[in-house]
Amino acid sequence: MVAPLGLVAMASVQRAWRRMLSNVDSQNVATVRAISVAVDQHVEKTTAALDVLGELHALDAPDLAAFESLASRLLPYQAHWSAIILADASGRVLDGVPDRADGGARVDGQSWAQATAAAKRRTVSNLFELPGSDEHYVMVATPVVRQGRVSLVLAARLDARSFSTLLRDQRTPQNGAVALMDSANRVIARKPEDSALVGSLATPDFIEFSAQNSESAWRTTMRDGRPAYAALSRSPQTGLAIGLGQPAENVDGPIRRILWTIAGSWAGATALGAALALLLGRMVVHAMSSASQSAMALAQGQPIAPPPSRIVEIDELASTLRRAAETLDMRNRERDEAGRLKDEFLMTISHELRTPLTAICGWARMLSAGQVTDSSRGKAIEAIERNALALQQLVDDLLDVSRIVTGKLRLEVQPVIVSDLIASAVEAVRPAAEAKGIRVSISVAANVGAVVADPGRLQQVLWNLLSNAVKFTAGGGAIEIVCRRAGDTVELAVRDSGTGIEADFLPHVFERFRQGATGTTRAHGGLGLGLAIVRHLVELHGGTVTAENNAPPPGATFRVVLPSIAVTYSDGPEWRPESVEAHAPATTPTIAAH
Repeated sequence: MVAPLGLVAMASVQRAWRRMLSNVDSQNVATVRAISVAVDQHVEKTTAALDVLGELHALDAPDLAAFESLASRLLPYQAHWSAIILADASGRVLDGVPDRADGGARVDGQSWAQATAAAKRRTVSNLFELPGSDEHYVMVATPVVRQGRVSLVLAARLDARSFSTLLRDQRTPQNGAVALMDSANRVIARKPEDSALVGSLATPDFIEFSAQNSESAWRTTMRDGRPAYAALSRSPQTGLAIGLGQPAENVDGPIRRILWTIAGSWAGATALGAALALLLGRMVVHAMSSASQSAMALAQGQPIAPPPSRIVEIDELASTLRRAAETLDMRNRERDEAGRLKDEFLMTISHELRTPLTAICGWARMLSAGQVTDSSRGKAIEAIERNALALQQLVDDLLDVSRIVTGKLRLEVQPVIVSDLIASAVEAVRPAAEAKGIRVSISVAANVGAVVADPGRLQQVLWNLLSNAVKFTAGGGAIEIVCRRAGDTVELAVRDSGTGIEADFLPHVFERFRQGATGTTRAHGGLGLGLAIVRHLVELHGGTVTAENNAPPPGATFRVVLPSIAVTYSDGPEWRPESVEAHAPATTPTIAAH
């Protein structure tokens, strides 16, 4: 009677052991997959920055001097980049900042530039060293496409220690080892860190198994000869592989202790031993079933809540699964946030490019339709050229424009005559206004004078406000620009005769990406960035901007208030921002704050 019960108990534990081993394999595979995703995201962040650089006009020719300037500005913001290198599609290195050394980096037997050009996608090279250096690097490259073909290849030379930092932040099994290998199975980084192993080949067992599988688990021995449970995952995007080895004693020890407990209880107290064996067997089966379900839910990206267990090792396994779920959730949030920031950045750039394009298209249409007289033709060409240059400047300052979103925009301030700036902005939108039969009037008080501002950015504010007024004003309507001095400020109001702003949307009109839910705002579409950019730039100048519906209707008024200055001009050199002092020389403009 007792012997069958004991055998049943032993069989139950053995079955639970097999399930646990299967769960360990599943957990190990999920762990290496999560780390592989983190490595892919690390590489993707690198190529995203390279792609922004690759879109600039400096690489059309290419202009190596402009490339060096742009690369020198980008490199300090990338902590783990040691160089930015430019090559042509044949693999010839054209330039590099601060140097062009690539250490003979290879991708699938080809030079990194040739392989990237042939694949037309980002690549990650094998591990390499530079002559005279003990450091290890990998080359992350991305193609520069012009007119449907790869014309150049951009690459960032990454210090392999950046991947060590990445592995150090990952959740891994206790006493286990995790290594990142290149496509040639050389160790790029390892946790726990061992600099002696960086650059060495993976174990023969790993090399043989990875040649047959891209993601799986198996039994092996670690470098120190201990039996281990191993798993690997090779990224199809980069060719990099994550290998994990977990000592077998970490997994087998708890079950062995349970078996010895059951055996001792069976030998010492027959009935009690049998009952205890069955009880422990059921506890283990239940705990392992819960762990198995949690591991499966984790692999499918579902939330998990493994119950606590009185068995320490199984409870640690449950805690490890919970931590793995938290890590995956954090990585997903970081990925979504990175995608949101990228989309926000691209939409902001698109909106800023639209302002000069509006003037160019308007004058071009008038010229093509013969609506410009011979006497005005020169003015039309001048407006097109001026806005084309502004468009070119926006593209050249792509990296600086991104600072609008991050709050790092730099202003080049100088005294600006407000009336001149208003006239220039009106000329930019006049073609669009005339096309709709909208009357534009300007009223500038004689004592307005000047403000200290960035003329390009302040004109951008006026462009956006006037373009917004033209957009929401029906044909035959009117737009009025009124500028006056109010104490120690200059107040500029743009009033239109459009449909106005819905009352429930008025408090949100300056929020980024916000548009009215119904009515005119939805009908006219748009990205919802223009007025947010206006508020941002006005506040950088120390001013305020507000919006209100006209009373009586129709239409709305946008009011910009800026600190004013008084400027008295006399003969002398041009005023420059850095020369402004409390007591200016008599030969320069006298500037007094109000």
